[in-house]
Amino acid sequence: MINRCKSNERLETEARRGGLDLTRRNIRAELHLCLCLAVALCALGTFCGQAQQPPPRMTFLDDGEVRVGMDLALGGAVTFISSKDHPGNIINSADLGRQIQMSHYSGPWPLEVGDKKPNPMWAGLGWNPIQTGDCYMNPSKVIEHRNDSKVLYIKCIPMQWPLNNVPGDCIFETWTTLEGPVIHMRYRCTNQRSDKSAYRPCSQELPAVYTISTLSRLMSYTGNKPFTQDALTQVTNDWRKPWPWTRFVATERWAALVDNGGWGLGVFKDDGGEFHGGIHGDARSDDPKHGSTAYVAPIHSENFDCNIVYEHQTHFVVGKLADIRERFNGLAIKTPPAWRFIKDRQHWTMRNATDQGFPLNGEWRIKFGANPPRLESAVQCWRAESAPSADLEIAGSGQVTTARILWKRLDKDQYDIQKSLSLDLTSDGKFHKYHLNLASSPEYRDLIIGLAIEPATQPRLGEAMAIKSIVLSAGRE
Repeated sequence: MINRCKSNERLETEARRGGLDLTRRNIRAELHLCLCLAVALCALGTFCGQAQQPPPRMTFLDDGEVRVGMDLALGGAVTFISSKDHPGNIINSADLGRQIQMSHYSGPWPLEVGDKKPNPMWAGLGWNPIQTGDCYMNPSKVIEHRNDSKVLYIKCIPMQWPLNNVPGDCIFETWTTLEGPVIHMRYRCTNQRSDKSAYRPCSQELPAVYTISTLSRLMSYTGNKPFTQDALTQVTNDWRKPWPWTRFVATERWAALVDNGGWGLGVFKDDGGEFHGGIHGDARSDDPKHGSTAYVAPIHSENFDCNIVYEHQTHFVVGKLADIRERFNGLAIKTPPAWRFIKDRQHWTMRNATDQGFPLNGEWRIKFGANPPRLESAVQCWRAESAPSADLEIAGSGQVTTARILWKRLDKDQYDIQKSLSLDLTSDGKFHKYHLNLASSPEYRDLIIGLAIEPATQPRLGEAMAIKSIVLSAGRE
């Protein structure tokens, strides 16, 4: 999402220059506008009105190790986290775009509802419901909540961030439980859009996480030897740039915002690897209402259907950096990925193609368009030697007689023909099982961070391919 942490002065300067020119910038970067991730509106009164946040209506979970609070006046977003050793609140809530909150993205660009047009500064975001409220300070509405001291459940109607007082055409739900210093959160977005268009994939914040700016050190493991206690990396950013956050691959699937003593909040997404984050502002403050803030979010790019029921889990740990890493490494599944397309796309995306939409029915059926198509997995990390082969179940038709399987490595984060193998297909429209020896390529080595599939030759418009599963393994099952 767009960096919403700009000062009025910077925003006014950019507006005089003709705005942020978001479309051109993201085409150059081969990313969609909704890659501009970060929901933090800092003193945007000039553009979004001067409304005040409503009085808080808090509900808490507390297990003696950690205390978590959701504000029922702000869509049930997380506005409070503290621990027994650090009783102060570490979540930043300077405006309605921070907190820990759900935030999703899709087209059209711009989004207009009736006679309401988006705020010019955020028009490029398109469809963007967020859990706390909109840029005009209208809060989201909680429609159901339960707290039995073990599970805290929130259901809300989010607001469209770029528009003034327009509810999102979806439902957000969260389930929160505690386990010592570990916070387990499960999320669900249920779309109810009347717009049935199939928009291109957008990056999703899963979720957006904003802390006090004293937790200014963004730490993670970004090397090619995950789970070996190799040295951690401090990820830095320049918040003054038009794209203020740093994108990085967290090869142990976690990142943490910590203070100079190494204490803070860690975020872990077991089926991911791509993160965005950094610090906004030069000041360092432990005031949750201060304009400066720290940010991190795990990211997945998704084709976000009009009727999708999108569920995911993210885990948090409050504590020292070494404890955060130990906890998350213990939670991590260390077997190579296995994608089975039973009811959803398993975080794979389509480019220059369409499919049957959500939900899938035991198979992912892709129809090709006029341009060269590609199917891409989310960023996910595995050692090449742990998965030297792949077993695929595919049905091809027409001229789709050969597929190309491509991969990315941590040291070469792009798909190209050098890092690929071809797979001959039986194009009779029926499913067949294929075994591919990935290790036969000298380019399949070290840490792999993603997989892609494309026809080796250009299919004709309307031709199709269907996939039931892609399973990486040490050999034949």
